[in-house]
Amino acid sequence: MSFRSTTSYKAALKYLNSFVNYEYYTDFFYDPDHFNLNRVETLLYYLGNPHHKIGKVIHVGGTKGKGSICVMTSSILNQAGFKTGLYTSPHFYSLRERIKVNGKIISQKEVIELVDEIRLAVEKVKSALTFFEVITSLAFLYFSKKKVDFSILEVGLGGRLDATNVVKPIICLISPIGLDHTQLLGNSLDKIAYEKTGIIKERSTVITPTQEDEVIDIIAKTCQEKKAKLLKISNLMRWKKLESTLYGQFFSLKGLYDSYERLYLPLIGRHQITNAAMAVATCELLNKQGWEIKKESIKEGLKKVHWPGRIEVIKNGPLIALDGAHNSTSAKALKNTIKEYFNYQNLILVFSCCKDKNVNSVAREIFPLAKEVILTKIKFIRAAEPEDIAKRTKEFQQRVVIEKDLTKALKYAVKISRDEDLICITGSLYLVGEARKILKLHGGGLCLKE
Repeated sequence: MSFRSTTSYKAALKYLNSFVNYEYYTDFFYDPDHFNLNRVETLLYYLGNPHHKIGKVIHVGGTKGKGSICVMTSSILNQAGFKTGLYTSPHFYSLRERIKVNGKIISQKEVIELVDEIRLAVEKVKSALTFFEVITSLAFLYFSKKKVDFSILEVGLGGRLDATNVVKPIICLISPIGLDHTQLLGNSLDKIAYEKTGIIKERSTVITPTQEDEVIDIIAKTCQEKKAKLLKISNLMRWKKLESTLYGQFFSLKGLYDSYERLYLPLIGRHQITNAAMAVATCELLNKQGWEIKKESIKEGLKKVHWPGRIEVIKNGPLIALDGAHNSTSAKALKNTIKEYFNYQNLILVFSCCKDKNVNSVAREIFPLAKEVILTKIKFIRAAEPEDIAKRTKEFQQRVVIEKDLTKALKYAVKISRDEDLICITGSLYLVGEARKILKLHGGGLCLKE
């Protein structure tokens, strides 16, 4: 492939999308001989090893809440005056959402310039690179050029063999680990935990909340092997929900070193308070290490968190909420939040997911809450057919209807609802992204009724 200068953002996207993207596939074999760090390390070498020049690294893995922890930590550090890079996945509308500095997404012009630089390095790599390896390298290159003080990195898949796992973090965070991507990571918690704890590095500090016994055993064993310090925040910290609305919640927190009487978080669910505790613990540790992060920065940073699609209420009368509950852990968190935070007459679910997901484990948590479940289909290559979802959730057949077109599914949900009802759109972040776009075009659902 000969080098040609990228002339437009559209051309840059075309180039990036020319690499195989395993986010689109469900039937590939997760072969360690293929999925290793050699290719991405080679690419980074030809780029001048930018991943060694991205400030202090905070690496976040786990199954549930990784992105939320990343965003909260980044927001606090931004508020404290530090230049902070944030790398998350997937995205709703634009891949630029994955790469931010101080909360601002990378510009189209910057993507074009970085793609030109990356193309030269890619041509020197003999092995076929993946989309995630290239976009991760682009993020590292961007953060190095921006001379960030901190880089907050969310693991894409697993941990041990993830393209982000070329860094040397000072703090590793392991969010609650559950069964997800079992066809790739293993069909048991201990196998998945082995992959997830692969991000733990020598003499780093590891922060984790309550985990299943077999998971915490593996985390502890890995920390011992790596001479890493393990902080189980559920034993070291205390937090308590104070009051909430549908748009946020107040909570108190006794941290590792300080206490906070009334913190506000514009996200709901007790699981988000746990995620906030993880972020606060991280920032308290950094403060102890000499990075000045005042209590006010923690308070303001949490207050300014923006993380759409996570039990996000976008309309009243009827209530319309969106959440990407794509595994049993997140579905249970959604169920508990609906029960505790919402007051409604009937629940109507609009549901779609990817075909590699264990839809039964998700359905068992949330389908029984609903008066009606509308199965639809997302515009995504991995999307499950609604008929297949119906077959896999036969026990809930009496309350299930199928409407493949998402716009029609949303219209039907609004049509059968009353002002005191709750419509919850869930099952996949890809569904949330599509629904947010449709509902925005229709004025938050106001124009969806016939």
